[in-house]
Amino acid sequence: MSRSRPLARSVLLAALAASPLAHAEDGPPPTRWSKRPLSSVVTEKAVRVTVPLRDLVAAPVGERLANGLLHTLTLRVALHDESDGRVVAASARTCRVRFDLWDEVFRVQVEAPGDARNLAFLAVDGVARQCAELKDFAVPLRAALVSGRSYFVSVRADVNPADPEMIEHLRRWVTGTSPKQTGGETLFGSVLGLFVRDFAKSERTVVFRGATFTP
Repeated sequence: MSRSRPLARSVLLAALAASPLAHAEDGPPPTRWSKRPLSSVVTEKAVRVTVPLRDLVAAPVGERLANGLLHTLTLRVALHDESDGRVVAASARTCRVRFDLWDEVFRVQVEAPGDARNLAFLAVDGVARQCAELKDFAVPLRAALVSGRSYFVSVRADVNPADPEMIEHLRRWVTGTSPKQTGGETLFGSVLGLFVRDFAKSERTVVFRGATFTP
């Protein structure tokens, strides 16, 4: 990946941090989402998140992963300012899963910023470990967090979102291939909107936030 792509992504997120779309979302505001225990470790350049999401692929979803069709699992992770729910940093991962009926293995294409892999698993448990868990997942920080200010991490996970255009926009952001316009705008509008809005419809959606922490 070229050095310009991460820089362009950071500049774009910074430019859109105050956008009204950063606050527009479906359902209750992020400060009132249900809570789930998760580990968030703040380093100089990122917040590193660990949390299991095995309920994302619980039956009957997990069983349908073996039907030979293409399935998409998306994980969107955002860091919010507790005072107003504003997104201050975000990242994402997508998994495209297809069961190979001939070789009887799950083929998984994983895409995350700086990480693109093609994997194979013999059982759905392997898919769950790769695609329905976050382990030390990095959410890059554009700037140091403010000492004494409260923050929290939110996670939005979807199975087979019925929104091909938004999925493609998310994949382009993840892989650093989003087309750019003058002034740092992308062709699909506000990047932050990808992290605070629901897909139109998904086979299964899991949305929650972690506890408040103060760096």
